[in-house]
Amino acid sequence: MVLLVIAIPNGCGDGEKGSNEIFIVPEGAIWSKQTIRQDTPPNGFGSIVGWAQTATLKGGQSKSVKALVTVDYWKIIEEINANKNVIYEEHYDYNYRKEFSTDEAGLFVRYPKWFDPASLDYHDQAFNMYAQNGLLSIDASQTPDNIVHWWTPRQLITTGAKYTVEIRLKIEGQCSVQLGADYWRNLTVSPIPNPGNTCQTANNCEAWISDWIGDTKGAFVTVTAPLR
Repeated sequence: MVLLVIAIPNGCGDGEKGSNEIFIVPEGAIWSKQTIRQDTPPNGFGSIVGWAQTATLKGGQSKSVKALVTVDYWKIIEEINANKNVIYEEHYDYNYRKEFSTDEAGLFVRYPKWFDPASLDYHDQAFNMYAQNGLLSIDASQTPDNIVHWWTPRQLITTGAKYTVEIRLKIEGQCSVQLGADYWRNLTVSPIPNPGNTCQTANNCEAWISDWIGDTKGAFVTVTAPLR
């Protein structure tokens, strides 16, 4: 099996790689390229969630057009004082077909706006994703008018540390994947609907968002984001 290792560079969204089609932004996406909002945890925030999302390149895309994501593993890595430590990892080693509850993943609103604030975080169960025998499989072709969004459990974090997500995945066809991370005040607090854009008024706060990753040409690739 071919293995590519990619560190996503800053500013390579919106297809800016030219003939390299690994960076392709889905129609309507609100984040088109890597953005680091809070490189280290803000005061008062004690946990982190890693997340990913995938969508077909076009809304209304025919369900017969291939758009498949397969994930081998993902992990959250903490770095402080040049020391790195894996604080979470998932290898999908289930000997049964694991479905995902709406507390773990979901189908989110794509129209009229990406994650439309008016929807108040409403999402259906992601019927088109499951994990078994070491792999997570997502058939995005079956939900062209939704965003498939999934996330890790909250993990405790260290003041002053920086956090990255590493994922090994294969993307086939007309879809892309984006990674990100959010800080939370603690392990159990609930979100505040539409709290605004500042961490001071919210229970969760964007840490960073990656570039988009498109078709990996039949190969599993290892992506680490963000690039600092």
